[in-house]
Amino acid sequence: MKKTQFMNAVWIFLFTLAASSANAQFSSFSDKIPGGSKSTASSGGQSWKQVASNFQSARADIARDLQVQTLLSADIADALGLQSEAAVMRAEANKIEEKGDALGSSDLGAIGEKSASTNELVKEKLSSAESLTAEQTAALGAAAAKYLPSLLSTIKTATVIKDTISTASSLGAPKFSDGRSAISAAKNIPNVGPAIVKLTVNSVKQGTELFSLMNTKGVATPDISELAFDM
Repeated sequence: MKKTQFMNAVWIFLFTLAASSANAQFSSFSDKIPGGSKSTASSGGQSWKQVASNFQSARADIARDLQVQTLLSADIADALGLQSEAAVMRAEANKIEEKGDALGSSDLGAIGEKSASTNELVKEKLSSAESLTAEQTAALGAAAAKYLPSLLSTIKTATVIKDTISTASSLGAPKFSDGRSAISAAKNIPNVGPAIVKLTVNSVKQGTELFSLMNTKGVATPDISELAFDM
């Protein structure tokens, strides 16, 4: 066998093995995700190639919005004198930028934990403050004005992720002909998809609480009536 033929044979074997792994993961897919039952989901005419493309685009969008939100969290922490927490969030933003659309479920979990921890300290600081300086009020208001559009964008992307999860669960395992991106998506969607949805739910909850608290301290915040996302 020529070297080229041998390498092609190896590649086909590895690719087929990946497809088998994806199939094993999808056997319990409906148990791991909200709304992912194979009996009720519909592919809507979509193919695995389309699902893979939608999923990867959504991952990139989530990464972009999360970076914005962590940087704004850093600005809010700074305005309240929480410099160490601000440094943690800025470091997290750098990690998000480095990972980009390769963010995994463990990355998303870590982002969620650090964001929640910083948010709790911010709320404690705000709650205990008798009043805010004009500089603090302006800084918090500016951050809130940028934070809301980012959260709304995250909600939109998470909705796409939910639809992608539902569609993927109805397609079964991708075939060799669907391509490498489909195999990769089939391996990642069961873990990364729900992690994105969970992080979005928590982010919206934290953002809503923070904006409400800011209002009690005289900070002008945007209308949050559209800020809602359910699992």
